[in-house]
Amino acid sequence: MSFKIKSEDYKGMENSENKKLLSRKQLKQLSEQLKPLKDSGEIETINEGLIRFCYTNEEHNDFKKFNEWKRLGFTIVKGSKGFPVWAQPVAAKKQEAQEKAAEEYEFFPICYLFSNAQVRRLKP
Repeated sequence: MSFKIKSEDYKGMENSENKKLLSRKQLKQLSEQLKPLKDSGEIETINEGLIRFCYTNEEHNDFKKFNEWKRLGFTIVKGSKGFPVWAQPVAAKKQEAQEKAAEEYEFFPICYLFSNAQVRRLKP
């Protein structure tokens, strides 16, 4: 199974200050492609699909957050770029300009994972 992001959708964005928007836009696009697998029960979460179908290969096959690697006695190799996944949703309020009524919604921040190929064991 292959998941693609159209590079023409992002021309010029990679060198701008919109890198976080680029990452979020890519993550949303990949998530939409994975939604049918979640609905069919093949994957439990979108993050599971991102890791399993988009990020895992022969080199990268174990993914953890920075603090999880640190707790296990590893450090991230300098210059390594994390793999974006969705973090836990945060309750937020959206203020309507005209009505002044606050509408509650969930905001999904981005979390970055690092793979086994991006870490090295700390010396004791």
